[in-house]
Amino acid sequence: MNKLHLLLILVIIFCFSCDTTSPEELDKNAILDILDSIQTNFNFDDLNGIMQNYHQLFNHNGYSYGSESIRWEIRLNDFNEMTFDNIDIVINGDFATASFVMHLDNTSLNEPSDENGDLSYFYYDYGSWKLCGEDFVILP
Repeated sequence: MNKLHLLLILVIIFCFSCDTTSPEELDKNAILDILDSIQTNFNFDDLNGIMQNYHQLFNHNGYSYGSESIRWEIRLNDFNEMTFDNIDIVINGDFATASFVMHLDNTSLNEPSDENGDLSYFYYDYGSWKLCGEDFVILP
Protein backbone atom coordinates (compact mmCIF):
# COMPACT_ATOMS: atom_id res chain seq x y z
CA MET A 1 0.00 0.00 0.00
CA ASN A 2 2.89 2.41 0.65
CA LYS A 3 4.09 2.08 -2.95
CA LEU A 4 0.62 2.92 -4.21
CA HIS A 5 0.46 6.03 -2.00
CA LEU A 6 3.93 7.08 -3.13
CA LEU A 7 2.96 6.63 -6.78
CA LEU A 8 -0.25 8.61 -6.25
CA ILE A 9 1.67 11.43 -4.55
CA LEU A 10 4.19 11.51 -7.41
CA VAL A 11 1.40 11.69 -9.99
CA ILE A 12 -0.27 14.54 -8.10
CA ILE A 13 3.03 16.44 -7.82
CA PHE A 14 3.67 15.91 -11.52
CA CYS A 15 0.22 17.22 -12.47
CA PHE A 16 0.60 20.36 -10.39
CA SER A 17 4.13 21.02 -11.58
CA CYS A 18 3.20 21.04 -15.28
CA ASP A 19 3.44 24.46 -16.86
CA THR A 20 0.01 25.32 -18.17
CA THR A 21 -0.23 28.40 -20.31
CA SER A 22 -3.64 29.85 -21.03
CA PRO A 23 -4.74 30.46 -24.63
CA GLU A 24 -4.73 34.20 -23.92
CA GLU A 25 -1.11 34.06 -22.75
CA LEU A 26 -0.19 32.13 -25.90
CA ASP A 27 -1.84 34.85 -28.00
CA LYS A 28 -0.04 37.61 -26.10
CA ASN A 29 3.27 35.80 -26.58
CA ALA A 30 2.59 35.51 -30.32
CA ILE A 31 1.99 39.27 -30.53
CA LEU A 32 5.13 39.94 -28.50
CA ASP A 33 6.98 37.76 -31.02
CA ILE A 34 5.62 39.94 -33.85
CA LEU A 35 6.81 43.13 -32.17
CA ASP A 36 10.19 41.49 -31.55
CA SER A 37 10.35 40.42 -35.21
CA ILE A 38 9.56 43.96 -36.37
CA GLN A 39 12.21 45.38 -34.04
CA THR A 40 14.83 42.90 -35.28
CA ASN A 41 13.93 43.39 -38.94
CA PHE A 42 14.00 47.16 -38.52
CA ASN A 43 17.44 47.05 -36.93
CA PHE A 44 18.65 44.91 -39.87
CA ASP A 45 16.98 47.15 -42.51
CA ASP A 46 14.68 44.33 -43.66
CA LEU A 47 11.50 45.90 -45.04
CA ASN A 48 10.13 42.58 -46.34
CA GLY A 49 10.64 41.01 -42.90
CA ILE A 50 8.65 43.84 -41.32
CA MET A 51 5.81 43.62 -43.84
CA GLN A 52 5.41 39.85 -43.35
CA ASN A 53 3.70 40.73 -40.06
CA TYR A 54 0.95 42.73 -41.80
CA HIS A 55 -2.42 41.53 -43.07
CA GLN A 56 -2.84 42.14 -46.80
CA LEU A 57 -6.05 44.09 -46.08
CA PHE A 58 -4.34 46.36 -43.52
CA ASN A 59 -6.26 49.63 -43.06
CA HIS A 60 -5.26 52.31 -40.59
CA ASN A 61 -6.07 56.02 -40.83
CA GLY A 62 -6.10 55.88 -44.61
CA TYR A 63 -2.97 53.74 -44.87
CA SER A 64 -3.29 50.53 -46.87
CA TYR A 65 -0.77 47.69 -46.92
CA GLY A 66 1.12 49.40 -49.76
CA SER A 67 1.20 52.83 -48.13
CA GLU A 68 2.27 51.23 -44.85
CA SER A 69 5.23 49.70 -46.68
CA ILE A 70 6.21 53.19 -47.88
CA ARG A 71 5.82 54.49 -44.33
CA TRP A 72 8.31 51.83 -43.17
CA GLU A 73 10.74 52.75 -45.95
CA ILE A 74 10.71 56.32 -44.63
CA ARG A 75 11.25 55.13 -41.04
CA LEU A 76 14.14 52.92 -42.17
CA ASN A 77 15.74 55.90 -43.91
CA ASP A 78 15.17 58.34 -41.04
CA PHE A 79 16.12 56.16 -38.05
CA ASN A 80 18.81 53.62 -37.20
CA GLU A 81 17.39 51.74 -34.24
CA MET A 82 13.99 50.72 -32.90
CA THR A 83 13.01 49.31 -29.51
CA PHE A 84 9.76 48.75 -27.61
CA ASP A 85 9.03 48.83 -23.89
CA ASN A 86 6.09 49.02 -21.46
CA ILE A 87 4.12 46.63 -23.68
CA ASP A 88 0.54 45.82 -22.67
CA ILE A 89 -1.68 43.61 -24.83
CA VAL A 90 -5.46 43.23 -24.59
CA ILE A 91 -7.05 40.28 -26.41
CA ASN A 92 -10.70 40.57 -27.52
CA GLY A 93 -11.66 37.47 -29.50
CA ASP A 94 -9.90 37.55 -32.87
CA PHE A 95 -8.69 41.11 -32.28
CA ALA A 96 -6.00 42.50 -30.02
CA THR A 97 -4.62 45.91 -29.15
CA ALA A 98 -1.05 46.48 -28.04
CA SER A 99 -0.07 49.61 -26.12
CA PHE A 100 3.62 50.41 -25.72
CA VAL A 101 6.37 52.98 -26.01
CA MET A 102 8.22 52.78 -29.32
CA HIS A 103 11.71 54.25 -29.43
CA LEU A 104 13.15 55.29 -32.78
CA ASP A 105 16.69 56.46 -32.02
CA ASN A 106 16.12 59.26 -29.49
CA THR A 107 12.42 59.72 -30.30
CA SER A 108 9.83 58.04 -28.05
CA LEU A 109 6.23 57.51 -29.11
CA ASN A 110 3.36 56.26 -26.95
CA GLU A 111 1.21 53.89 -28.99
CA PRO A 112 -1.48 53.75 -30.04
CA SER A 113 -1.56 57.43 -30.89
CA ASP A 114 -3.40 59.70 -33.30
CA GLU A 115 -0.21 60.15 -35.36
CA ASN A 116 0.75 56.48 -35.61
CA GLY A 117 -0.91 53.46 -34.04
CA ASP A 118 -0.11 51.33 -37.07
CA LEU A 119 1.63 48.76 -34.85
CA SER A 120 -1.14 48.48 -32.27
CA TYR A 121 -4.05 46.62 -33.88
CA PHE A 122 -3.96 42.88 -34.60
CA TYR A 123 -6.30 40.32 -36.15
CA TYR A 124 -6.11 36.54 -35.76
CA ASP A 125 -6.47 35.11 -39.25
CA TYR A 126 -5.90 31.54 -40.45
CA GLY A 127 -3.93 30.51 -37.38
CA SER A 128 -1.69 33.54 -36.90
CA TRP A 129 -1.83 37.12 -35.68
CA LYS A 130 -1.27 39.93 -38.19
CA LEU A 131 -1.20 43.70 -37.91
CA CYS A 132 -4.50 44.92 -39.35
CA GLY A 133 -4.89 48.62 -38.44
CA GLU A 134 -7.67 50.28 -36.50
CA ASP A 135 -9.98 50.61 -39.54
CA PHE A 136 -9.59 46.99 -40.69
CA VAL A 137 -12.78 45.35 -41.98
CA ILE A 138 -13.32 41.61 -42.27
CA LEU A 139 -14.61 40.74 -45.71
CA PRO A 140 -17.38 38.12 -45.87
